[in-house]
Amino acid sequence: MPAVVLAALVTSTAAASATPLTLAEPDQARIAALAQTYLQNRAQKVTSAPQTPGFGVPLAPALAATLQTHEVKLEAARASRSPHSHYRSAVVRTRVARFDVQTRDMVVAHVHEHGELYFEPPGTPPYTGYGLMHRLTVQRQNGDWVLADVAIERYKACGLLPEPQSVTCER
Repeated sequence: MPAVVLAALVTSTAAASATPLTLAEPDQARIAALAQTYLQNRAQKVTSAPQTPGFGVPLAPALAATLQTHEVKLEAARASRSPHSHYRSAVVRTRVARFDVQTRDMVVAHVHEHGELYFEPPGTPPYTGYGLMHRLTVQRQNGDWVLADVAIERYKACGLLPEPQSVTCER
């Protein structure tokens, strides 16, 4: 029995002393661009701007199915807005807080989103804004990064989420 404990200790010590994985600058830039494009396109889904299917980024198959459901719900939310509260456009700025490199081919990006939804009707406030932290998991597939999972970090009241993210908690 002591040999098993010693073997486990040696294994965990070796793993703990291993050099942490790093992410090359081009990979960081690519993942940051994926985050920006995904979140901008998601916010655009609730506006009166012309709509294009999808979120503009490569997706893992499981996430593609989930986001297809989100897209239908976002379209329903957009269509149900009263004429006095339509959004004409969305502007999203993102900042990557950190990258957690899980493996050579899997990274979790912690991304801050600051979004502004601009109202269409005259006489309304110019825009409403929001800020959220996201946890976006990306995987390398066929030499490129694809979005594999999306989650909102540290958000407790799903009922108060801004419209572009309101369907996220309904997984």
